[in-house]
Amino acid sequence: MGNSRNVCKIMGETKEYMTKSYNILYLVNSGEIIGGGEISLLGLIKELNRKKFNPLVICPEGGSLFNELNKIVVETKIVRMETIRNLNIFSWVRTVNKLIQLIKKREINLIHSNGSRATIFGGIAARLTKTPLIWHVRIADSDKLLDKFLVKLADKIIVVSKAVSRRFDWIEDKEDKIVLVYNGIDLERFKPDVGIRKVRGKISLSSETPLVATVGRLDWYKGHKYLLVAAEKVVQALPDARFLIVGDGEYRERLENQVKQLNLDKNVIFTGNRKDIPEILASIDLFVLSSVSEGFGRAAAEAMACGKPVVATKAGGLSEVVEDGITGRLVPPKNPAALAKAIIELLKDKKKSENIGIAGRKRVEKLFSIEKNVKSIEELYEKILTRENLTDGY
Repeated sequence: MGNSRNVCKIMGETKEYMTKSYNILYLVNSGEIIGGGEISLLGLIKELNRKKFNPLVICPEGGSLFNELNKIVVETKIVRMETIRNLNIFSWVRTVNKLIQLIKKREINLIHSNGSRATIFGGIAARLTKTPLIWHVRIADSDKLLDKFLVKLADKIIVVSKAVSRRFDWIEDKEDKIVLVYNGIDLERFKPDVGIRKVRGKISLSSETPLVATVGRLDWYKGHKYLLVAAEKVVQALPDARFLIVGDGEYRERLENQVKQLNLDKNVIFTGNRKDIPEILASIDLFVLSSVSEGFGRAAAEAMACGKPVVATKAGGLSEVVEDGITGRLVPPKNPAALAKAIIELLKDKKKSENIGIAGRKRVEKLFSIEKNVKSIEELYEKILTRENLTDGY
């Protein structure tokens, strides 16, 4: 634990006092920004109160997340962590030993682990050094037996939605162990007037062309194949409608083939990974998330922050992000017909879409701001660390 000097005036006298600061070790599963989990962690560390908390991040390899952390002047180190599938006793011992040495050398007060793999290594090192550990869980699907092991290693578990919380219904002391903290959105970056209409100009679309977008990794659980079937139905009703598929992943080729089979070549645009997501969201008429599984639904919240109506599935945490009929429409997963009906309805009724978009922005401001997210996590840090200090005093 470190200290920082502060000066204050008490009854006319200038006095110097010491403020405690804590060293927080963050462990992540990947050095790459794969999805919302890494973006959420990056936002937290970026907004963290550096006078109270000194972050040190451990990645298993370099990559886009590693580079972004360096850009915001956060100390980041690489410690190799084998995947669970490739885990062997020798690599396990080496990694745990490195973490133990680092915890002791850097006088780490708290470990904040993101992902199951990081929690295996970090949890064991935490127990051996008697360091408290938080496991941040962003996925609703259970790891079954592994969950039972990791729960024993964690002092507290942060979940990003009530849907994710249900993963741990079997825990006896669940109310004490589980802490709900919704993901945080940067409302200065994601807002209605960010570079509006820039994207339309780049792809030669007029302001009257109905433009729908989805943002996310091209993976099975995002349900893009259902969105494309729905897109075919939408185009039958609105021939000029265009769909932006933003993101990349192993399913891209099969999705591109599906577009050809559905004769949607002129209506669907694959953009790949983009850095101008706020500008894209500000330029569209409607956002869609067709997921079959979703821990939170960050992309939907980002679209709402940009004042856009959202059509999403009732998958996982999406039902907590989107209020059906108020900030968007919720439909059953794997149901292209229902998806298409909701999209057509909102594209045709511009006034309703506008009102829904306004309500969405207000909801994000109230529940999902990055400030609210960081404040909740910092309060949890202080609660755990204060308890640890009291325990050390006996």
